Amino acid sequence: MTTVREYAQISGISASPGIAIGKAFIYSKEMPPIRQRPIATHQVEAEVERFLATLHQAGEAIRRTRRLVESEQGTDLAQIFDAQLAMLEDVMVKEQTLTWIRQKHYCAERAFSLTLQQVKKGFENIENEYLRQRLSDVVDIEHQVLIRLAGGEIQALDSLRANTVIVAHDLLPSESVQLGRRLVKGIALDGGGSTSHTAIIARSLGLPTVLGAENCSREVESGDLVIVDGNEGVVHARPTAELLRNYRGQLRRQLRRERDLSSRRSLPAVTRDGHEMELKANVDMPAEVEHAVENGARGVGMYRTEYLFLDYRLPTEEEQLAAFTQIVEGMAPRPVTIRTLDLGGDKLAHILDTTPEANPFLGWRGIRICLDTPELFKTQLRAILRAGVDADVQILIPMISNLDELRRARALLEETKEELSAEGQTFCQDCPLGVMVEVPSVALMADQFAAEADFFSIGTNDLTQYTLAVDRSMSRVAGLFDPFHPSVLRLIKMVTDSAHRHGIPCSICGEMGGDPLATVLLMGLGVECLSMSPGLIPEVKEVIRSSFLADARRIAARCLELKTGVEVHQYLEEAGESHLGH
Repeated sequence: MTTVREYAQISGISASPGIAIGKAFIYSKEMPPIRQRPIATHQVEAEVERFLATLHQAGEAIRRTRRLVESEQGTDLAQIFDAQLAMLEDVMVKEQTLTWIRQKHYCAERAFSLTLQQVKKGFENIENEYLRQRLSDVVDIEHQVLIRLAGGEIQALDSLRANTVIVAHDLLPSESVQLGRRLVKGIALDGGGSTSHTAIIARSLGLPTVLGAENCSREVESGDLVIVDGNEGVVHARPTAELLRNYRGQLRRQLRRERDLSSRRSLPAVTRDGHEMELKANVDMPAEVEHAVENGARGVGMYRTEYLFLDYRLPTEEEQLAAFTQIVEGMAPRPVTIRTLDLGGDKLAHILDTTPEANPFLGWRGIRICLDTPELFKTQLRAILRAGVDADVQILIPMISNLDELRRARALLEETKEELSAEGQTFCQDCPLGVMVEVPSVALMADQFAAEADFFSIGTNDLTQYTLAVDRSMSRVAGLFDPFHPSVLRLIKMVTDSAHRHGIPCSICGEMGGDPLATVLLMGLGVECLSMSPGLIPEVKEVIRSSFLADARRIAARCLELKTGVEVHQYLEEAGESHLGH
């Protein structure tokens, strides 16, 4: 007798927005068993040759995949495989494996696996999610090499049918790039996080994705009807008829609204009483620029450069220049704000001499690393300045906490300009230098910073985290993370007031900037520009075009008087219904 499995809801992390409905395809793979018995002395050199030949085969396969991805999806996604090629060609990895074979008489599979275990240990004890996701590259390489050593073939996602939702424990980078909108509608994984390669690829492809949905691959069976709610970070397996009708209705309304908003994407973000807001896009990769322009972005409000540092080596000046130029040319003549490296020391442990930190959020990160490693910083500044020739480019400095850091950053910027000039290089002579306001000390001293910075960009994610002492990645306290908390709102108001007094622009680049519920509030607080994920721009623009600045200021003033974030939320929802029609 067949058991009918009941509906199940699995919570995870929203990695790529949207709703997908389709039949589950359970994707699983197993590593081949590794022989433990030593090889004979006379077999050693043959084993060495077998290992080196397999490395060559794996490298050629990765290069073929890279070329295919580059031709179909662009250079930025193809660069994912550069880190894998770097690892395959890494002298330490190769030599250590050969040492195990020659000295211990281990077979190639065992020797290579032991070597990669040592590589993994450099990542496993790191608390920060961002670098932990780099383990996927190590696992990917291990999988590809060991399968080949065992004489097997690499499984491809070539048996998919239309309207498929991929459900798996995890997807390796080489697997993720095989996905496309034609057949795959969404992704649900047991593991992963918002900074993983799968998340980056999913966002680039526009695939609704939920990651970190524990036990999803065991809860769901192939052929099950699955709903992936990438907006809320929830997977619904075997949904009830009522739930299915609800989500299908949401999809239809979403598609209709997208078509409706798309027809007005070229219209300016101007309130009904004539106040214009600037709407820009946050981007991680050059491929997102086209999507941003399609959605009516007036520029890039924040280009996150961290993606360039995901390799097992530091990117060169020319590599960074190529990426920056692609962004600038794709957005031209619109302005582009490039944020300098915003990684923690734990995230760069594989290429910088760092020690583990108990709390990386409060440690060696962002501008602190750049000021302590000026050559790393100046290399990035050189690339930005060169990309900014005949273009509107700005430099945004993250994790500033005191004026001395801003002054030292500006001094290094001027020093970099002098060096470029001495070399006869063409570069942007007057590139504005801005401060990312994400540490309360900067907000509290906004007047002093506004006197020396060229612009402000408020990072509401970290500003909220530091103000409320809440790490939203920790489930026990994530509910306390609230950018609508009156204390956060008051800091934002202090920053905008200071910016206005000193005549410098002030924008929002955190997630709050793309929240339609926050749009009117931020406008009323004095924010002049909102930067967000490209897909959110049409909705936010619609809110602005339906509003009055006078109402926004009144609403903001009232929110500043409230005592809790819950009260602010409730008031904004009521105000939206009664005054704005949203």
